[in-house]
Amino acid sequence: MKYSLVLILIILAAVLVLKLVKCDTDYKPSVSFNKPELFHNTDWRIYHMEPDLYRDDGSIMFSYKYLNTTDGTTPTTLATIQSSSIRGFKQVNKTHVAVAAHSQHCIKMLNRVDNSLRTLAGTCGSTGYVEGGVGTGRLYYPYGIEIDVRNPDRLLVTDYFNHALRSVDLHTGELSTVINSGFNHPRYVVWADNKLLVSNEHHISQVSWDADGSVTNIKLAGSLSPGYVDGSFNTSRFYSPLGITRVGYNMYLVADCDNKVLRLLDLNSKQVGPVCFDGETSCTISSQLPDYPWSILKVGEDVYVGMWSKGIYKLSGICGPHNVTVYLDPGQNTATYTLPGCSYTTAYLSEGSYKFLKQCSVYTINVLKSPIVRRLMFVSRYNVSCMHVKNAYNRETLIPSISQQKRHLQTICAPDCNMSAEIETWYKCKNNELTVYWPTDKTFSVATKEVPNKLRDELRERLVGHETEYSNVKFQAPRNRTVEARPNTRGERIHFLLSSTCADKTLRYDSANDLCSKIQL
Repeated sequence: MKYSLVLILIILAAVLVLKLVKCDTDYKPSVSFNKPELFHNTDWRIYHMEPDLYRDDGSIMFSYKYLNTTDGTTPTTLATIQSSSIRGFKQVNKTHVAVAAHSQHCIKMLNRVDNSLRTLAGTCGSTGYVEGGVGTGRLYYPYGIEIDVRNPDRLLVTDYFNHALRSVDLHTGELSTVINSGFNHPRYVVWADNKLLVSNEHHISQVSWDADGSVTNIKLAGSLSPGYVDGSFNTSRFYSPLGITRVGYNMYLVADCDNKVLRLLDLNSKQVGPVCFDGETSCTISSQLPDYPWSILKVGEDVYVGMWSKGIYKLSGICGPHNVTVYLDPGQNTATYTLPGCSYTTAYLSEGSYKFLKQCSVYTINVLKSPIVRRLMFVSRYNVSCMHVKNAYNRETLIPSISQQKRHLQTICAPDCNMSAEIETWYKCKNNELTVYWPTDKTFSVATKEVPNKLRDELRERLVGHETEYSNVKFQAPRNRTVEARPNTRGERIHFLLSSTCADKTLRYDSANDLCSKIQL
């Protein structure tokens, strides 16, 4: 019998685990936006975009033939580089911008204060694969640039035709190699915590740094062959992925250029999903964009997409972060939380902070102890003289009759609750109205303001045919009479309410503001 019970418990636990992971098993990442709107029109490709730190007015800095900035109306040219389309750039601070002079094969530095340009790294006009200082080091079509988060005095540069990730010392211009394996025409880069995501010809790779200083580069998603396939990283396909931007916790949008769509890269579920626009019947395949997307940038809750030849488009309506506070019910060690869209309890959470993902939304769930205890009470009111209630002779029958009703009410309370064994039934009389309170052991957190409808209905159903009998109280005088409870406006002689107290007994409950405060001495 003992082993059978253990086996049953194991089976139940397994079923519970299956239910908890079912949401993850069925989960298919996707995200929807409002339809794209033209933000800025151009006649050339938008290679890269960043918020303009120097202007700091909501303008977008972008590279195409030149380096420009725009507020969506009038563009301002910041730098022109002879015979060079500027593939990538990175603002290293508010006044200086590192620029990948793609067809000149070098890195330049723009001073925003006086719009002056100088060579930072490489040998402008010469191709090659050489390490060294300015005029010695060689690049072969530099593409994307990013600041090294592990060393902010260093830039990381994708070296397109050398199939390598190079580094540039911001102070000396010294050019060196980080890693030159696992790439296939690397393009743009973005940080994912302490790892670097790199777009390649038809796949996304991930560069990692180990504690011993060694560097690895793995194929994260996509294939060496082009295509359009959503699903797991191993089976997914891209067709010339370019810009990448972070849109949520471990969630990234990829400009899948030759497929003419955006894709969602979910590092949590290790899946690639579609990006759709409102009005689609179902988000099972990415919506087509007005042009081939090249660059992508998230600013606030909006996403900007730089196109092949039709300017910059703006997408709005992206799902954002959600902060949720869940209170532990008094006496409970865990609280339940259900992610929106799931039809069952997702997790049992103890006190602490947790993160859950649904599509590109991040739900930060903070589980706290409840500062206020709400206790379920059975309550009845009677029309009776307070003088009779105060009479010691009457109390000899009143108190036992109240206690007897407590035993009757236990049959109504079960199985949802029990009449409290710790807190005694009490009564008060004011303005010739006697009120009797029967406390239960059913408690709720501060988040529960009223008796839950389901519980109220179930208790009410069990009271049918017993309400008058279970609420009567007795007095010795006058004439050893039984007093019936007064019905309220709904005809109920026994009703239910939540009585609030502070969990911290050194505090006082303020019913007017529903909060606990220090007791004034």
